[in-house]
Amino acid sequence: MAFEPPKRLVRALGETSPEGDDWLERLPELARRAVAERGLTVERVQVPGGRSSLVV
Repeated sequence: MAFEPPKRLVRALGETSPEGDDWLERLPELARRAVAERGLTVERVQVPGGRSSLVV
């Protein structure tokens, strides 16, 4: 699963959360684990996206 956080999410975190960079760095692995643990299949990632745009 190729996962690139939506630009709006990156921008919003940069404006509101000092820990946002660390969380964004971990986000692709967190998403992969959540999908695997639940036995889901990612169909697509919505682009341009928003604050939550993963379709499973």
